[in-house]
Amino acid sequence: MKYKLLVFDFDGTVRPTGEERITRPVADALNAVQAAGVKLAVATGRCRGALPPKLLRGVKPDYFICANGAQVETRLGERLYADTMTPEEMYALVDWCENDEYPLAFAFDDGYYAYVEAERMQRFYAGVGGQTASMVFDGEDQDRHLQSMPFDAFSEITPQGVQGFQQKYGYLGLRFLPYNPTHYDVIPQRVGKSIGLAALLEKLGMDAAQVAAVGDGENDVDLLAMAGCGVAMGNAPERVKALADAVCPHVDEDGVAALCRTLFPEAFPNG
Repeated sequence: MKYKLLVFDFDGTVRPTGEERITRPVADALNAVQAAGVKLAVATGRCRGALPPKLLRGVKPDYFICANGAQVETRLGERLYADTMTPEEMYALVDWCENDEYPLAFAFDDGYYAYVEAERMQRFYAGVGGQTASMVFDGEDQDRHLQSMPFDAFSEITPQGVQGFQQKYGYLGLRFLPYNPTHYDVIPQRVGKSIGLAALLEKLGMDAAQVAAVGDGENDVDLLAMAGCGVAMGNAPERVKALADAVCPHVDEDGVAALCRTLFPEAFPNG
């Protein structure tokens, strides 16, 4: 097979908005591809603790590229790569969001901890499905980072709030990547899904040309650009589609299942 590793985003790529987990057709297709000898890696903005097995509907990725590339692990939890936020980066976000009451949460090993406006953050995720709300813990005591530093953050913040933060703290190089009109992943400049993938490929002794990757969001752009075949979902923003090598059907149409059959026909001998 031309591609030896299939990397897929989770939310909006294999899990439709409002659904609890991967759809059955997509799960079956991913399992078929893996059974044919292709390795699977999920590359997601979620931290590993926010991706329990139930959400994967029986799919067992060989590798996890989580927290937007800052956390890379094997299926068994062996850490291959990690990059955490600095105290200066974390405290700048806390100070800014507290001033204007913007909900703010950080991604840690065991899940998300909302340091600012925890109740509002939990209420939002309770409305979007996928069990995320149950993984957003009340962290308003602001002490979880004393155990270990977070990988990245996400916030409900206005575009004006983002602009104001960058005017004051732009020297930190934090990137605000939208996944909803007023919700952003907040990622250090040195972090990205492509960075996590590069770390994984180094461990595997594999070339990026042997990778097929699929995603739907702004945080997938660098991943799609790095892969030998970068595919955007039909529901992806036009900018993401324009930068991809190809576009597959919408997540609501089980686009990844169709993509698997196109890229790996050997895995589906019966059509």
